[in-house]
Amino acid sequence: MCWFSVEYEKHVEQAKAGQRLGIRTISRSTNWHANWVVNESELESAKPCPVCLTDQTRVLFRFSESHQMLLHIDPEVEATFKMLKCPKRDIFEFADGRRMTLTDLPTGLIFDVLVVPGSERFSAVFEEKLAVEDKERAGQKETFLERVLAHF
Repeated sequence: MCWFSVEYEKHVEQAKAGQRLGIRTISRSTNWHANWVVNESELESAKPCPVCLTDQTRVLFRFSESHQMLLHIDPEVEATFKMLKCPKRDIFEFADGRRMTLTDLPTGLIFDVLVVPGSERFSAVFEEKLAVEDKERAGQKETFLERVLAHF
């Protein structure tokens, strides 16, 4: 379970493979704010429920053009969520070795949960679909949800 959720929130949801999430800044007072992971549908909600990522959860970020330029990153990038123990910190580690905390990520950033440790049986469908898509990328673009639903 992510460190933030363990320490600060009583009610959190657990991330599931195939779920679309986003980054949202939450303010609790005039001097306290933090980025949370929330359901995409709750990005604009007054009181969103934080979504907790399990250590080693793999995600696929979908960066907007402005975020790509700001962070010098590709439009779609896979990363692994990690819970560092010393210091206690939640980070995303990218294939190129770059690490970003939730605070480093821009508000409104959307990402898909690919693999949740312990539920690989369900996550395998999404991994298989992504492998097929890599071979098919010949100019045709669809949303992640359209590709997943087409598999069923």
